[in-house]
Amino acid sequence: MTRLLREHPPIEAEVDAAGRLVAIGWAGRREPVEVCARWRVEEAWWGRPIARDYFKVVGARWLALVYLDRVDGSWHLERLYD
Repeated sequence: MTRLLREHPPIEAEVDAAGRLVAIGWAGRREPVEVCARWRVEEAWWGRPIARDYFKVVGARWLALVYLDRVDGSWHLERLYD
């Protein structure tokens, strides 16, 4: 089962010296992660521009979909997988 988070809460992202995502922080917890997949979305033709780098990540307790909003530089949690 999957849970799509309606508000896409902000998260803290930790990257290594090479710029690779290695951990995320959310709800008071830090979770080391491994990136399983990565892709980019850019859409701006109908209004507010969207420029995001998506990462499907796996940690010790869960699988998640997170993204970097390249417009404002913030990280967000979009989806949790069971």
